Amino acid sequence: MRVLDDGTVIVAAPGTTRLIVARAAFEHDLAVAADTALTGGDRYLFRPGRTAAYAKNLVASWTWAHRPTGTLPPLSARRLRADWIVELLSARIDLTVVAAAAGLAPSALARYSHFVPPLDTRTATELLRGR
Repeated sequence: MRVLDDGTVIVAAPGTTRLIVARAAFEHDLAVAADTALTGGDRYLFRPGRTAAYAKNLVASWTWAHRPTGTLPPLSARRLRADWIVELLSARIDLTVVAAAAGLAPSALARYSHFVPPLDTRTATELLRGR
């Protein structure tokens, strides 16, 4: 993970060329966590102190280990990813950009389309007119 001068947090996925950029709302917290991981010595953002350099289901394992208590619903890596994709699609970010960041083919995003709210008439009209 890199923090750019403007505060943008870029997440590097080893072995891929995907561009993964953290959402602005999470930049500060991720930057602090990354700094803690670097200064703490083991350089692992999720599951510090682990011994294996690679874990097959790292985020899924992390969400399992950090289950909320009380009436809060359990965390699910799959649902978190789906929420992230729907948020990007709802912001009308280009499908190919979202698909590339998610490591999917653009056609795979179709399954999320029914969760994306429709545009209001004014915005739809402006887009269709080319403005």
